[in-house]
Amino acid sequence: MISTVIYKSQTGSCKKIAEELSAELHIPAKPMKFLTRAKGKVIYVGWTFAGGIVGLKKALKNYDVAAVVQVGMGPASAESADFARKKNNIPENISVFGKQGGFNINKLPLPQKLIMKLKNKEIAHGLRKKAQLSDQERALLNMAVNGVGEPADWDVSSIVKWAAEN
Repeated sequence: MISTVIYKSQTGSCKKIAEELSAELHIPAKPMKFLTRAKGKVIYVGWTFAGGIVGLKKALKNYDVAAVVQVGMGPASAESADFARKKNNIPENISVFGKQGGFNINKLPLPQKLIMKLKNKEIAHGLRKKAQLSDQERALLNMAVNGVGEPADWDVSSIVKWAAEN
């Protein structure tokens, strides 16, 4: 049984997703900022930067992680979750979920802000070449062009369903 949602948030998206999970699962959501104590299994929600899930190594070391929710600008898919598992060496016994989060370039530290200014141009250029965009791709394009934006949705039902089954 999942006892806590632990999160590491930079721009607020991971916090919002953790709070949504907390409300649906009736368990606390706590920031990992000060290495929060948690008994039992946890869901870790962390933001993605260059394919890495920020704070994940510390979470795996200090908690009994049952699931990881990687939050990024891009569309979430089974492929993105598989990539996150491989890139972050997440053991097979831990479930991995991807969620599109919001973005606010102004809340990033300067080095990441500079990287994302360049990356956003690349993202926008690639998406503008596509004939048709999904809702998540439209949200991503908006974030890339404007430097801020919300995801296509904040739906956590697939994670809640998994938690209920596990």
